[in-house]
Amino acid sequence: MRGTKGILAIAIVAALAVTITAAGATAGASNSAVAAKKKCKKKNHASSAKKKRCKKRKNVPPVSVVRATLVWTGAGSDDADLDLFVFDAQGRKAGNGTDAIPASDLSPDVQGPSGTETFTDLNANQHRPFSFAVCYTVGGSVHAPFTITYVTSDGATHTDSQDPGSSFHYDYPADGVPIPSYCAS
Repeated sequence: MRGTKGILAIAIVAALAVTITAAGATAGASNSAVAAKKKCKKKNHASSAKKKRCKKRKNVPPVSVVRATLVWTGAGSDDADLDLFVFDAQGRKAGNGTDAIPASDLSPDVQGPSGTETFTDLNANQHRPFSFAVCYTVGGSVHAPFTITYVTSDGATHTDSQDPGSSFHYDYPADGVPIPSYCAS
């Protein structure tokens, strides 16, 4: 019995030693990563190999951000077609299944009593200004409750919900970008 306790004690001590060593290696690795970043920030590099390593670190891929989402549920028609529109500062537009804004992605046009459409800025590092709009064209009086959530160029998130009873369009001049005529209602 005494021998078993001794072996168990040695196993516990060994496990602790491995854990402490692994934690120290991780801390050492993160400290060396911080040191490497500091070296890259210095203007004068000693070797061209360092310059290349630092240059590679700067080439970070662009960040994609969903800048607008339109969601509707309980529309009073099976062929309800709400459309999310987005406008950029150069007068280009995305909406109703077409996207003329570079480095962006507009989800496919959706129809039905419920649905979702999104607009994604594929290079959100640029903090591009956009304005947003929602359009619904229907004959007669059909309710189409919706919620739009959009992100302005400063990173602030805004949400608006509406429950219109017939054809409509709502404008959201989020970043002050002009909104041209877009909805045939």
